[in-house]
Parts: sequence; C-alpha cells; structure tokens
Amino acid sequence: MNSEEIYSRYSELIRKNNNIEPEMFVKYNVKRGLRNNDGTGVLVGLTEVGDVHAYIMDENEKVPVEGRLRYRGIDLFDLVKGFQDENRLGFEECVYLLLFGELPNKKELDKFCELLDSKRKLPRAFTEDIKGT
Repeated sequence: MNSEEIYSRYSELIRKNNNIEPEMFVKYNVKRGLRNNDGTGVLVGLTEVGDVHAYIMDENEKVPVEGRLRYRGIDLFDLVKGFQDENRLGFEECVYLLLFGELPNKKELDKFCELLDSKRKLPRAFTEDIKGT
C-alpha cells in the first residue's frame, strides 16, 4: 500500500468508528465542534495558550466561518506547514511553544530535546515485565 492508500484507509476507519448521531448532541446539549446550533463559536475558557476562531462579526452579528486553531497566536496550519516544508515532525517545538509561550531557536530546541530524551529511558526490567504479562 502506498501512503495515499494508507491515509485513505485510516480516513475510512475514522469516519466508520467515530460517528455520533446528530440527535445525541441536542439531547445532551453538547456543542458540536465548539459551535452552537446556529454555527457560532462557543466560549470555553480564557487562555493565552490556545484560541479557536469560529466566527466573524458582521454588522454586530456572529457569522460562522471555517474554524481555525492557534497556539500562542500562531495558526496551526502555518505551524504544520513550516514543519512539513522542512521535513520535520515538530512535536517538541509545539510542546516548547505551548509550555514557554514562544518558538525555540535551534540551540534552545536542541537543549530541550536533550532534556526530553534523558527522561525517555524505560526502567531496566520494563521489557522483561511486559514479556511476562
């Protein structure tokens, strides 16, 4: 299977196994995708870490728009595009951004990754314990 076929298969599985009937949202008053029934966004808290942009104001009326997610003011699409353009995963940079409020430079990222790597070691008997279960 090539990458496109794998992504397609995963997409099918997600749609198949993660479906909630629309009437359940109404029955339990659950907001769908951080939106009210009229499509406007829902305020879920106050934070400077993340922001979901779900509407614009047009003549004092909320108008739904395609949702956007920002981490510390940086659009997630832009963040991911940067990682993809440079063929990097970006996980550690996102963690750094979320924790410390800014993107790291190369030296800061290397030091942070070293710290994370030093904490990723499994206990000595972990493998044997897993095999024994």
